[in-house]
Amino acid sequence: MTSMTDRYVHAVTVQLPESQREDIARELRGTIEDTVAAAPESADPGAAERQALLDLGHPTRLADSYRGEPRSLIGPRFYPAWLRTTKILLALVPAVVGAVLLLVGLFDHSTPGELVLDVLSGAFYAALHVVFWTTLGFAIAERTGLEADQLEVLPATEEWDPATLPEPARRQVTWSDSIASVVTNAFLLVLLVLPFRLGGAIDDFEWGQLFTDTAYSLRWVLATGMVLSLLASVHVLARGRWTRPTAVVNLLGTLLFVGPLVWLAARNDLYAWDTFPVAWVRDAGGELKINDTATLVTTIVVLLAVALWETVDSFRKAARTD
Repeated sequence: MTSMTDRYVHAVTVQLPESQREDIARELRGTIEDTVAAAPESADPGAAERQALLDLGHPTRLADSYRGEPRSLIGPRFYPAWLRTTKILLALVPAVVGAVLLLVGLFDHSTPGELVLDVLSGAFYAALHVVFWTTLGFAIAERTGLEADQLEVLPATEEWDPATLPEPARRQVTWSDSIASVVTNAFLLVLLVLPFRLGGAIDDFEWGQLFTDTAYSLRWVLATGMVLSLLASVHVLARGRWTRPTAVVNLLGTLLFVGPLVWLAARNDLYAWDTFPVAWVRDAGGELKINDTATLVTTIVVLLAVALWETVDSFRKAARTD
């Protein structure tokens, strides 16, 4: 176990901008060492160290004093991660949504004006959702007290004990995996909440209505599930680890998203077969025809496999954290 001084310095500096951490850590260690050295020779070193930390005050309050202001919506501890994540999402999600809308518009023979308007409005709409949900997720991560490594396990009052400061913890989930999960969830959410329905026509043949009207009517249920999964993934990205509450939220999101799709596929009310412009299997008459049963079974198996893997993986990692 690291010393109380190591844990205290980490608890203070982790809440500060990275550019300040090294200098303030050096300053704090020097102050603590000088205070302990100045204690009477008969004093217990551990007790002297503990008293020195108590005299400095609660880590959150000390960090606030170094910054000269209390934490804002996204405090300095999470601001760099929030900014990095938001930039990545803004670079990817609106661009992909715009590309999808561009292809739809080209197949639909939209006029250049309509095409530009649809692409720009869709990309703008995607950007708004990316910023809103990412900021909300980081704000929740900033303020919730659910993790063992979170500073709020020590109430910001005069009655706190440096000995109970948590150990500095490494990230359980890598940045690349976390960001990939956030990007995927954000992209699916944007597609679900677009203010218009993707669709079009090739010559006189309607296409693009991949899902049935019943499935489309449930899109807000699916979107709610995706919101929960997105917030959970942002929380994991910010904290670097899964916790049981976060895993439960992700499970609820998975059930709300996967459950309706599996139910619709089981009753063959998921895909709008008649609107498909292509097919997978050529029948005896030479016409292209989709194998409905194989497609539906594959859909159900894939959805259940992904849901099961995500659920087991998140709870397994949460158990390690606990």
